[in-house]
Amino acid sequence: MEDFVANAALLAAHLTQQCEKSVAEQQAAARELQQHADEIGQNVIAGKAELVQHARTAVRDALAVEIPAASRSLADTAERLQRMAEQLQFEQSAVGLRMRILGWKSIGSLIVAATVLAGGTAYVAWHNVKRVQRAQVQAEVLEALRHVTITSCDGRPCLKLEDGQERWVKNDDYVLVDGSADATPRE
Repeated sequence: MEDFVANAALLAAHLTQQCEKSVAEQQAAARELQQHADEIGQNVIAGKAELVQHARTAVRDALAVEIPAASRSLADTAERLQRMAEQLQFEQSAVGLRMRILGWKSIGSLIVAATVLAGGTAYVAWHNVKRVQRAQVQAEVLEALRHVTITSCDGRPCLKLEDGQERWVKNDDYVLVDGSADATPRE
């Protein structure tokens, strides 16, 4: 019983550690994605500045040839950023789902452990009640034995009981006890 409770507690602790580890990993992944997004943003800004410079050069050289290429590059960068933002949103929703599942599993494990603990406690209480009942019977027997004297009469067991019972010949205060199945009174 105690092993089961200990195992349930270890399972709950293990699930809690997994949840915490998963949260930490997801937070690290989110930070990493944010860093990449920041880097991409910086790259976009740098690319934009570079495009501006190229555009100026292109305007000087051949304004009509370079503008469509710069627009395509900017559109591609915007499309990549949009895909990365969608991927980040998808991963965040997946992390939330995993966290909810781990949370429910932890709660379920704790409920099972509490139920087993309550059942074990009820069993122990029931067992203790039975022991108390047996102790009460033994106490009654001991109380009855306080009113009886048991001794040995010439090597045979004998009891000192009320008047009117068959007595031992050598001492009328004692009654002979015969432990055989076909006990007959002896004098």
